Amino acid sequence: MFQAGTSCVEGLHRFNFEAGYYVCRFECSPFYSREAQNFCNGCKEMDFVLYHPGKKELWLIEVKDYRFNARPKVRELVEKLCRKVRDCLFLLRTAALCAPEEEPAEGISLRDIARMSLQAKRIRVAFTIELGRTGLFPPKSLLATIKDLLYRHIRFIDPDMLCLPITESGGVGPWTITPAGNEHSSRIQKRIEEARMAREKEEKLAAERARHREKLARKKKARARKSSIPLWKQRAQERAEGKTGTHADRAKPPRTEQL
Repeated sequence: MFQAGTSCVEGLHRFNFEAGYYVCRFECSPFYSREAQNFCNGCKEMDFVLYHPGKKELWLIEVKDYRFNARPKVRELVEKLCRKVRDCLFLLRTAALCAPEEEPAEGISLRDIARMSLQAKRIRVAFTIELGRTGLFPPKSLLATIKDLLYRHIRFIDPDMLCLPITESGGVGPWTITPAGNEHSSRIQKRIEEARMAREKEEKLAAERARHREKLARKKKARARKSSIPLWKQRAQERAEGKTGTHADRAKPPRTEQL
């Protein structure tokens, strides 16, 4: 379980959450990844779900960084983000009843946050978005358009919805932002470890195949070397080894049964 003041890495940023908030990451839940994520052609999750028992406040936080990728189409992005909010609220209610006990790599379990969130008096929604400088419109202008479209859909859930750049969101909500450096989230770290193990396994198999090929090459070379010895000399060597030098002492090729 995450304790007060815990921080999480998402992309290039570390989110440092205020004391008193419990943090859940749906992506770390086997119940979400194995079951709920595949429901109705796929459910989407928000990056962070926070709950404060004292304030009875539930936060849904999404992080999007497009500085190193092509800018998204505004309408498609708004639809995608709204769907994330909808699916997340559905999953919280469902997980409160259906999710099993879990020990996620980060944060508290989906079941625990879901059951706590049933006591919430207020839902807060935050979209932290970084846009690249490529394109016709400057980032601030485009983000203002995205915020306006999102607000039309989300205001019935949170009339004080947040939509602002990632680095400017620290202090506006119950978190601060610092660079992550070379750190990764537990999910990414797990993928890196799985990739490393897969690479080591492939290297081991490649080495075994190389040794097998080398062994076959040595056998082939030995057979070729033996075949170059005159027959009379081969028979003399067999007799010197205590064999009779006849066919009875020579290995016979395996018989193949004809169908």
